[in-house]
Amino acid sequence: MGPSLANLGSGNFFVLKVTVKFLATAREIAGVREETLQLEGGTTVLEILKVLATKHGNKLKEYLFDRESGRPRPHLNFLLNGQSVSMMGGFSAEVTEDATMIIFPPASGG
Repeated sequence: MGPSLANLGSGNFFVLKVTVKFLATAREIAGVREETLQLEGGTTVLEILKVLATKHGNKLKEYLFDRESGRPRPHLNFLLNGQSVSMMGGFSAEVTEDATMIIFPPASGG
């Protein structure tokens, strides 16, 4: 089925619910603080980012993904259930039912 909203009528796939929270610039671009997606089981973090980019348009896509490499931007922070995605095997990590993903820019200060 690929990285898309799950077909609820299909008997071959199970559906999982994922809450995505957008912080700071990501929230401004997406236009929402959080949203719940229903996705095909076995979905990865990368596939969720692709769904979000498709759903919210080019501005969010350009914010999340490097234009040249097509990969998620390394300076952004992505947490899955409170853990850094980079510590969970990267963007190929599978997402579990009722997971919460948080997207936010790096902290700055002085």
